[in-house]
Amino acid sequence: MKFLRLGIVAAMAMALCGQQALAADAPAGAPKMDPKLHEQAQKDVPALVQAAGLKCDVTDAYQMGSGNDKVNGKEIKSTYYEVACGQGGLGYVFKSVPGGEPAFYDCLSLKMAADKAAAAAANPKDKKAAPQASNTCAYLPANADPKSGLMPWLKEAGVNCASVQQGGWDGASATDKINVFEANCGGGNGYLVIAPLPGSTKTLEVVPCIKSDLIGVSCTLTSKEDIAKPIIAIAAAANKPACMPTKARWVVSDPSNGNDFYELGCADGTTAYMIRTDSKGGFKEAIECARATRIAGGCTFMNADTGQTADVATYTKLAKQIGYEACANVTKYQSYGAENGGPREIVELACGPTEGDFALVPTGSGQTGEFFNCVRATGRGLTCHLTPMSATYAKISQQIAARGKTTCAVDGGRDIGKDDKGQEYVEVTCGTQPSLVLTYSRLPQETMISAVPCAQAPIANACQMKK
Repeated sequence: MKFLRLGIVAAMAMALCGQQALAADAPAGAPKMDPKLHEQAQKDVPALVQAAGLKCDVTDAYQMGSGNDKVNGKEIKSTYYEVACGQGGLGYVFKSVPGGEPAFYDCLSLKMAADKAAAAAANPKDKKAAPQASNTCAYLPANADPKSGLMPWLKEAGVNCASVQQGGWDGASATDKINVFEANCGGGNGYLVIAPLPGSTKTLEVVPCIKSDLIGVSCTLTSKEDIAKPIIAIAAAANKPACMPTKARWVVSDPSNGNDFYELGCADGTTAYMIRTDSKGGFKEAIECARATRIAGGCTFMNADTGQTADVATYTKLAKQIGYEACANVTKYQSYGAENGGPREIVELACGPTEGDFALVPTGSGQTGEFFNCVRATGRGLTCHLTPMSATYAKISQQIAARGKTTCAVDGGRDIGKDDKGQEYVEVTCGTQPSLVLTYSRLPQETMISAVPCAQAPIANACQMKK
């Protein structure tokens, strides 16, 4: 989604600055209203706003001034109104154009533009300072504090916000017809409010600042340290006395149950852990980074990829039992717990600087082990951390060469997946050469059956990296 920022708001203010009601020499404070214009606006505006599709229960209105517009090549008189909406919502400057498209400028955005213009005007070095739009949304008392107009949206979304301490406009999408506002409710509770404009198919959405990556807009009124505070408070239930959290980030949501995952970084700067919360933000569990590598890429506040060495003898024995002969000695390992829907343990094994695979090792009698290289691992949602991908590419290159029909200096690869018979395929790139499609044995051992060009691939749509 592409967002446009303050430049649009400044353009709004400039469009209004030239109008009679927004003259740059207007006196400070609330301007005096003409009773007749006030009374007439209160009669006319509700119907005009409703016809324009703006969601606003008009409680007050005032005719600010007029201007000229062209509609179908003809000069048309447009009228500007300041409008107050019920239930404490945002107020607007409404431009009515008979026979033309109406326009709305919310009071919060306009105040930001006016404040920016005032700051520029006060800077003697800024020779391009815009005229100050000091009187925007200044007639109606209901619009005196524009940021409070965000409160109804927050309440509608179920957000507990005692008061909006700071508010601002963060961007807009002309394509989706939405505005993005920011509300700082204090105590580290900051939110982005995605509000649909007339004609939009979107619905109101309120996103906590810690999840702002979801919409690609960063909060500016709430610091990263403050954003982390509510998550750090929730994480107290993890009972981690050795870790004093100093930062936090949202990692991912589980769409199946609404659970959220967050990472907490400790004060020592080298350790971290994740927590899982329910859909209402309640603490569920703490997850060590070593076991969180399958959760949206794992921890980023610490390096969880160093591996363990305490039980290398055990894993060396297990590697031999499942037929992983190339792994004569496990030098380090990283366990990721049990596989989904099965009893076997998922473990990454490093067997030296150039050899390493993932393995599914039996945890009881009657189970069959399995091992597969780092490229094939990606198709199972796994990422190698203990063995560089370059070592896996070199090993695959040797396997291809051993077949004696073709050569390939592998420099990239992806797991294609399995066919309906359970046969697994991998695509690899070979520098400037076309891709090759590799077929692996269905046996537990990692045996390459064939390596063929894309045109001879035994599975449809096998090549995507290079044809």
